[in-house]
Amino acid sequence: MSETEFLIGRSGLDLQDDFYPDDLPSDWRFDYYSAMFKTLSLSIDTDEDLDQIFEDIEETDEEFELVLSIEQSQLFDVKQLSRLLSSVADYRQYFTLFCEVDVAPGKAVMDLLVDYQLCFQSVKPLKLGLKESKVNAQTLSFNQYPVLYSSEIWNEKQMRAYLEEVSSINTKTILICKFAESAALNKIRIIAELLGF
Repeated sequence: MSETEFLIGRSGLDLQDDFYPDDLPSDWRFDYYSAMFKTLSLSIDTDEDLDQIFEDIEETDEEFELVLSIEQSQLFDVKQLSRLLSSVADYRQYFTLFCEVDVAPGKAVMDLLVDYQLCFQSVKPLKLGLKESKVNAQTLSFNQYPVLYSSEIWNEKQMRAYLEEVSSINTKTILICKFAESAALNKIRIIAELLGF
């Protein structure tokens, strides 16, 4: 039996459907979102108020995983990476740093990231001394939880097939569906629950 537990969410708080009440202040969107979904991906240089989001995560007893994504060009530029991390370093226990890469980061980058929760997604093994899982033609290299980031839009049959394949990871898994609206996220969550994940 699989021990996979999915935390399902999307990239960004800008849902285009009728998810948010019309009169909801924009700085309350994270609270509203996190009551329904248990993970969110934001770019590390987001316009969202990360300090407020980190405070909200710190104050809640509910499980929530924030993923801060970074571009490969930002990851491999040690000076730029150091500058980006300086604004979030005090909150490193509250997020996973995620990057899609096509080559392994070098030693200087990995030394800078030694105290962070990490996940890299690649089409090939990276051999970084991290845990690795191969799923859906992707290799996830991680030290805490694997983050599977997808920009595909699925129908219900595809959602089920995807979840069944990903369940082979056999651990708590963060599933970020980049363009999904709330209805699709709810369907994925319901299918995962029906499958016992």
